[in-house]
Amino acid sequence: MKFRAEHDEFATAIGWVTRTVGARVTLPALAGVLLEADDGRLTCRATDLEVAAEVSVPVQITEPGKVLLPGKLLAQLVARFPDAAVEVSGGPDGVEVTCGRSTFHVRGMPVEDFPALPTPDPDVTPGTIRSGAFGRLVGQVARAAATDEARPALTGVKLTSTATELAATATDAYRLATRTVPWETGVEAESLVPSRALQEAAKAASDSGGSLEVILEQGQATFRIGDRRLTTQLIEGKAIDAKSLVPDAFEITAIVDRDPLMEALQRVAIVAQGRANSPVNLVFAEGSVDLRVSNQEVGDASEALPADIDGEDITIAFNPAFLQAGLDAIGTDRVEVLMNGELKPAVLRPHHDADDEGPVDDYTYLIMPMRP
Repeated sequence: MKFRAEHDEFATAIGWVTRTVGARVTLPALAGVLLEADDGRLTCRATDLEVAAEVSVPVQITEPGKVLLPGKLLAQLVARFPDAAVEVSGGPDGVEVTCGRSTFHVRGMPVEDFPALPTPDPDVTPGTIRSGAFGRLVGQVARAAATDEARPALTGVKLTSTATELAATATDAYRLATRTVPWETGVEAESLVPSRALQEAAKAASDSGGSLEVILEQGQATFRIGDRRLTTQLIEGKAIDAKSLVPDAFEITAIVDRDPLMEALQRVAIVAQGRANSPVNLVFAEGSVDLRVSNQEVGDASEALPADIDGEDITIAFNPAFLQAGLDAIGTDRVEVLMNGELKPAVLRPHHDADDEGPVDDYTYLIMPMRP
């Protein structure tokens, strides 16, 4: 193998595929990145057996071939190379990597030990969506997925696709986020996709722009973004049905300016100091919302903001971090806080005024209250 690549393209490709390389692997080959130079392009592949990434970039090839190199080492090297062409030459036992005045010899691993990556069924019709819309969808919803692997089904994002819309839902049992966006080209499918893989696909989509293809199959999902492809195994188990958790009606509605509410929450939450037993209390009464936090070891804080309230006065308490995440995901100037009681689930939604231009964001963020 011998090829010459532009530094930025090579570094970006290696950096992206190595994000799927696991820190702890039972098979040494899974810590590697497979480089294959052929027909004027370099294809880089990596997998942890759950998520597989592949990307190809144009290179000048003198001698085609393939080699399996340690992924993290290679990524760290090329990220620190000067802005100059990168030359790679060698064979399966190892390669010489040269950039500017720097030269490194990197030992290879047995190419035959690298597993074959899953590929999408060519007969399955992909859905097509704008990269920006997909990135926003994932960013708004994936934040509600659990990170505790003890309940795998809660670490995923449920994608429900129809011919016209793609809906995403995630929950960690304390909060739930759901959003629907239109397809450019739609398909009928339902999949429980690992949140980590979905966020990697969204990041790649945001970096590339344009559109991406989503291929939902039995047992796996594939995301194609230009010259990149990411395939992930689906999570087994049944996802929570959002429609069964979000109330159909609310007795109390409060409309608050989003940015001042976020800033006030950030200030008073300092007193909570990340303690799970120090919630932020929201007191909705007499045209205002009063944010209050108390910590026996530190002290207390409060701040009042104007609010348009329809319904009875109420005091409701939330985990400050969960509330902040919901407010951060809402893109409108004002936010609706919908409530049915101090211990019943509340919902945050974007507030759209009659003169607002552009599409309506149907984002819903449900949050379970804490005891005041």
